[in-house]
Amino acid sequence: MTIARIANAFVPNVRAAKPPGRALLWVCIQAGVIAMAMATAARTAAAAENPPAPVVDLQQVQVRAERYDARRDDTAARMVVAKDELLRFGDSSLADAIKRLPGVSVSSAAPGAAGAISLRGMGKGYTQLLVDGQAVPPGFDLGSLSPDMVERIEILRTATADMRAEAIAGTINIVLAKSARADSRELKLSLGQSDGQSTPGIHWSQSHRGEHRGYALNASWTRREFEVRETGVETGHDARGVQELHRDTDLRFNGFRDAMALAPGFDFTLDNGDTLNWRSALDASKLNRRGDIAWRTQAGQQLQHARYRQITGMEVAQLRTELEWGHPFGESAKFTGKLNLGGNRERSRFREQGYSVDGEHNLDDVTDGALRVRNIATHGKYAWSGGERHTLEAGWEGSQDRRRESRVQRLRGFDGAADSVSDLSFDARIRRIALYAQDEWTATPRWSLYLGARWERIETFSEGDRFAAIRHRAGVLSPVLQSRWKLSGSKDQIRLGLSRSYRAPELRLLIPRPYTSTNNRELNPDQIGNPALKPELATGLDLAYEKYWDDGAMFSLGGYARRIEAVVRTQTVRSGDRWVATPVNGGTATAWGIEFDSKFSLARWLGVPGFDVSFNLTRNWSRMDDLPGPDDRIDKQPRLISSVAADYRIDDAWTVGASYSYRSGGPVRSGPMQIDSESARRELDMYGLRRLSPKSKLRLSAGNVLRQPILTGSQYFDENGSQQIERRRPSHANLRASLEIAF
Repeated sequence: MTIARIANAFVPNVRAAKPPGRALLWVCIQAGVIAMAMATAARTAAAAENPPAPVVDLQQVQVRAERYDARRDDTAARMVVAKDELLRFGDSSLADAIKRLPGVSVSSAAPGAAGAISLRGMGKGYTQLLVDGQAVPPGFDLGSLSPDMVERIEILRTATADMRAEAIAGTINIVLAKSARADSRELKLSLGQSDGQSTPGIHWSQSHRGEHRGYALNASWTRREFEVRETGVETGHDARGVQELHRDTDLRFNGFRDAMALAPGFDFTLDNGDTLNWRSALDASKLNRRGDIAWRTQAGQQLQHARYRQITGMEVAQLRTELEWGHPFGESAKFTGKLNLGGNRERSRFREQGYSVDGEHNLDDVTDGALRVRNIATHGKYAWSGGERHTLEAGWEGSQDRRRESRVQRLRGFDGAADSVSDLSFDARIRRIALYAQDEWTATPRWSLYLGARWERIETFSEGDRFAAIRHRAGVLSPVLQSRWKLSGSKDQIRLGLSRSYRAPELRLLIPRPYTSTNNRELNPDQIGNPALKPELATGLDLAYEKYWDDGAMFSLGGYARRIEAVVRTQTVRSGDRWVATPVNGGTATAWGIEFDSKFSLARWLGVPGFDVSFNLTRNWSRMDDLPGPDDRIDKQPRLISSVAADYRIDDAWTVGASYSYRSGGPVRSGPMQIDSESARRELDMYGLRRLSPKSKLRLSAGNVLRQPILTGSQYFDENGSQQIERRRPSHANLRASLEIAF
């Protein structure tokens, strides 16, 4: 067949095209056919001059490059959870998605707010929560972040020198999506419902990757409507054990929370190899909440306010921006510098109205609050490779936070009393400086070490209208050692970690500004800070055995131990005619536990393709030296935290999965004369993912399917008798649907 005949075979298709496309297509086809013909002729001539060599059968050889896994390959232990895993169940907020991660638990919270996040059951500041490696600002709520805005989550159970050592239980670092890796656009629409309350949401992401620059933009909006109902029984007994108090409580809160987030980012690569990255994040939310509480006293003293109404309005806006510059020094060294600026503005109005048992209006309290936080921080590090065996890094961090808060309380007078106005404003500054150095040393092909040290100094200065100026200083040196030993002839390895960490007192715990309670009594005291608080210091040990397989399956069994000095706990005392709770430094606490984590595919064990399973369990023990037992556990720590999850890919279109989590409960002695309790929590979540097309998905999910009620209680006792409250809050299933479209 001649070249012309080959080209003419394409003529019918070419003629179907419209000019000038037809002419251009014709030229391309002719050129391509000529090139193929010339190449064929050349190969034929070469074959005639060089006869083919004898045919030899070779066995097929497959070369597989092992994918990098931070958990397996890094000397400093860390667990990395990718974005895809966070998005599986279609959660509207990051607080809902993070509760399924290994060793992580989330406590119940006030209506409309997200619960406290904890590792190993230790929250309340023992677990360090970071966003892009920086401490979260005051008032930060995980409910304002969508999982779609997160690139990954890092879980570090042992401290590292390059991050703050304020991590006695460990660190959870939320890394937001930053630079673009490819061109993409995605729209996600979602709608959820729970007990008649709606949770709509919308998320948009767009990114572009050029040769020397790129950008990424993430934006989201969600509304969460809520309604909480709770019943309670309060009883009291005298010193002889005779019941003298019986009171029933009915509580109902409803409202909504709107949250908006916007996160743009740009990155540039200059001709000399320098890199510039700029990224920002704006979070804004609005909370509107109304509550009604009624007490009915059948026996004992009537409360001053037998009915209580509460209206809360809060608006929060937070802005964070970061500029990062990187400069390489040859192929083995690089300097990275960062400048962070941040701000937080919060406005709130809190109104209480109380009524006596006869229905008379006897309380009208309006409190207006305004909070402004400004932050500036600088970071720098120099990293270089000291040959094939050392990777060294040294750096600094410095920051200053300025927090100005005004809180004006207007209390209406009743029964002839005059109206009163209280100005409880204060101004505070927090300065931090840190220096660190670390070295990852590959001592032998099977043994590697991570050695680091970090020195931090924190200085707090605060002053207000109702208290004298307070200056608080603390300095901590935190050495860290981590070791990884690969066992011979396998992919098994052993990890060891030794660390020194701390927990600095929160600013609100240092300021002696009272927060008065309504119907003040033993189990509902006023709150006031303590300027004399000292940091808690902890010495930690972590040990783990890990086993990995080629298909991504893994198994990990480990343990941890912490010895904590100067533990902060709450002490409730009688001050005049009111009960007051204040934080104090107690004695020493010891916490230890066993951790198990695994994931595998049933294709390996049972021959069932597309079926993946993960399981984790943490068993905790702790003891407070200055509290009598039993149940003297630290920070209401649950004894057992566990979850199991399974994902099954039915075919190319359908994927389904479920997750079951368990958190134990029981009594915990929170003070010398107080015991708190909570029932065990069991949650079952399910999802189904339908791929409608290569660029669209429909995700259906059901959360809290078991609808287990939440039972809590508190008891206070002394030589005069005891009082206890038992509460019951029903929970409801959450149904959600989301449509994801890529453009």
